[in-house]
Amino acid sequence: MKYRTLWAIGLGVWLSVPVCGESGDARAVLDQATAAQRAVQAVRYEAVGQAEGVLAQQIASARGTVTIVQVEGADFPKLHIDAQVTRPKESQPARFELVSDGKTVTMVDHGQKRYARADLPAGQSLLSNVQSIFLSEFAGPQALERDTNGSTLKYVGSERVTNLECDVIAAARGNAGSETRWWFAKKDHFPRRVQRVLGSPLGPTTLTTSLTALDAKPDVKDDLFRLEKPEGFADISQTLNPPKFGPPGGGGLLAVGSEAPDWTLKTGDDREVSLKGLRGKIVLLDFWATWCGPCRMAMPDVEKTYQKYKDKPVAVFGVDCWERGADPIAFMKNNKFTYPILVKGDPVAAAYKVTGIPTFYLIGADGKIMFVYSGMSPEDAKKVDQLIEEALKKSPG
Repeated sequence: MKYRTLWAIGLGVWLSVPVCGESGDARAVLDQATAAQRAVQAVRYEAVGQAEGVLAQQIASARGTVTIVQVEGADFPKLHIDAQVTRPKESQPARFELVSDGKTVTMVDHGQKRYARADLPAGQSLLSNVQSIFLSEFAGPQALERDTNGSTLKYVGSERVTNLECDVIAAARGNAGSETRWWFAKKDHFPRRVQRVLGSPLGPTTLTTSLTALDAKPDVKDDLFRLEKPEGFADISQTLNPPKFGPPGGGGLLAVGSEAPDWTLKTGDDREVSLKGLRGKIVLLDFWATWCGPCRMAMPDVEKTYQKYKDKPVAVFGVDCWERGADPIAFMKNNKFTYPILVKGDPVAAAYKVTGIPTFYLIGADGKIMFVYSGMSPEDAKKVDQLIEEALKKSPG
């Protein structure tokens, strides 16, 4: 899962055409925010994150302290989060600690007395309980600009947040109902609130992250990014960082132009499907899991693609993998997603060298890989749509 997708609920926001409002210029505000973000290497803030809407019961709320230190040349920063987390279907918060040294992620869950340590990128799944307070915009010198790529911007107005006057800009994305709003403080151009609205077939879900006590020059020591397993805590590292699913010897995703490995899996209604049996159709595979926040964020775009091409020689499947006991079939039904899913997809994820989710493979009618990417990326989703359109135009039928 690429870092840019953590909102990763990752947590994701995107920029292209600036639209000026009556009393401000969205492009100018974003330029100031980008410059301020590029000028700092580390930041610490207090945050509260909570969700409202149809998916709110599946997203943990959190309140805590976040420290982020950029690592030059790395896809993921050094990170320290100490938070009180209220999980879905739980009424009482529990302490949750998470650190990353830029290579691994370590978690201590005091509520359930669990410990885990996982290499990146697979370790990013450990952020699922604190994704509501982790702002990816602070993760690298180009993070804000990169994460806004592909949206239409609008200046909304000026509003006070925690006694600071803020410029408010909105970034609308291509998928209906999806929008991100930032409240950038006029005094330093750093965000004090971020609100992300995710559209879905059931209606919108809004995730709001509010920041206070922001420090752009925190005192940071190396031991902040180390976390040991407390005595008596269960080590669940092997269940959360599944090396058995990864490719032997490591390596990246399968190359564009290479032959896609064949597979046979069952759908939610126990129907057997194979890639060989789909030859002649364009195939889109979305490797996902019910617990993965960015996976859930990407699902409306997958549904949109399915609905658009379901009467054409295009097959769209969600490949459920790395599941933790939840029922993916019930998840699809409860959230009114209608595209078919393939269950127990761990062996296929291994064959396709998936090390983070969501990961998408677009396979041509000839069985060769046309496009592949990891993470929740509207920009890449548009690329998939363009490639499908182009392939259909070239099809003899």
